[in-house]
Amino acid sequence: MTDTRVWAVGPATHWEVPPSVVLGSNGNLVVGESLTPPTQVSSAVQFVPAERIALLPRVPTVVESMAAVVDAVFENLGVASPAERVTVVCPTEWGGRRRSVVDAAVRRFTAEVTFEEMAIRSVTTDLSAARASRSVVLEFGAITTTASTVTPGLHGPQLESCEFEPDLAVTDLGVDPRAALALSSLLGTLLDGRQVDIVRVVGVSTPAQLEAIRSSVQEVCGPAAEVRPVTGADLVRSAQPQPQYRPAPAFPANEWLQPLRERAAAQQDPKQRRTMYILGAVATVVVIAAAVIGAVVALGGSDDDATAAPPPTGTVTAPAPSTPPRIAAPTTPPGPTPEVFGRIRFQTPDGWKATPATGGSRVDLAPLDGTKLRITVIQGSVAPNAGYEQIAADLADQMKQKPTISDLRRDVVFGGRSMLAYTERPEGGSTVRWHILVEHGIQVSIGCQYAGNGWDALATTCDKFAASVDVMP
Repeated sequence: MTDTRVWAVGPATHWEVPPSVVLGSNGNLVVGESLTPPTQVSSAVQFVPAERIALLPRVPTVVESMAAVVDAVFENLGVASPAERVTVVCPTEWGGRRRSVVDAAVRRFTAEVTFEEMAIRSVTTDLSAARASRSVVLEFGAITTTASTVTPGLHGPQLESCEFEPDLAVTDLGVDPRAALALSSLLGTLLDGRQVDIVRVVGVSTPAQLEAIRSSVQEVCGPAAEVRPVTGADLVRSAQPQPQYRPAPAFPANEWLQPLRERAAAQQDPKQRRTMYILGAVATVVVIAAAVIGAVVALGGSDDDATAAPPPTGTVTAPAPSTPPRIAAPTTPPGPTPEVFGRIRFQTPDGWKATPATGGSRVDLAPLDGTKLRITVIQGSVAPNAGYEQIAADLADQMKQKPTISDLRRDVVFGGRSMLAYTERPEGGSTVRWHILVEHGIQVSIGCQYAGNGWDALATTCDKFAASVDVMP
């Protein structure tokens, strides 16, 4: 969903319409009118930074207006609410305030809402971009432009940096020479001399605009940089690149004072779930993915408190495409109701607390007494052809470039199941023992982190936690 367009695809139909709101004859909000008629019409997405929209004599809140748009999407796609979950693919520069407005609107239709940056989504849907050493994503709105760099992370593409230009419209490119200069300046500031392999462009509508962008990109990045447009169909396509290990920055010195950082967004397997998507064609996108019934929402615009994502600090790979048989899994004693996190269920150890991380793909668990122990669980979709040996071999090759990652082992029994395992020793003196499980098209990475010689204090707890993890079909 952008400030000018909504593009939606559901299990049985699709829908494309402006995200506009206008007063109906009975005072209700009507969605989908043209944004340029001789009547009073406003884009709900464009007003996300505001409190209310003046549609006199009514002045509805922005949350109410956004809820009307989401309701229209559900209705036109024939998807009933409440949805099991909604993932909002939002403009990369959006911060917490704008996200909270959309969150409040979407929660009228679901109890679970997560957010994913447009830049990350644009790269994860392109296998070549996901494997590139650095990609740039340009997001063009009606009058704004966002530029971001995305690099490989241990758990998938991660946001490296982000720049926002509030007065650079895509329609000015190729028409106003100052627009080309502004774009070159934006790219120069973003990259600061760093190399880039691929530039993904969201919100371009004409070949002339794309050529103008390519000219600026080659001026700043060199002739080898490849420019690729991103369409709404690209963004909703179920891109499931083969997972592979990528080197990650070291842990900060105060690693125990903050959660493990990871921004890769878990994507859902289309064969496992009914899915609908809502995407904008200019600046932002709303993706609604249904799983009995679930939904994903993607939006666009700008915000004043957004920050670039910090790099992740874990590791991820996927084992065999088919799940090995369980091996005498230990029986979990009666306890509290298992917690549900995306497609998995698990039991939080006694005396521990589970804290979901921003982005919806990771949960960190830590002892309530402050002991320097941690369990991290990360989930994400895997490609159907991601073979166990192929992924393990790829990980082994890349470990040669990352000395902090070592001890790759196959067929390790952990939590009663056969998994792929390896060890990470980040700066700061801690150790993370990672175990990778794949079931029902979902990859689950379980990291057991401890300081010094603390493995004995964590081993049993982490093994029991792994045994409690259940991947839901």
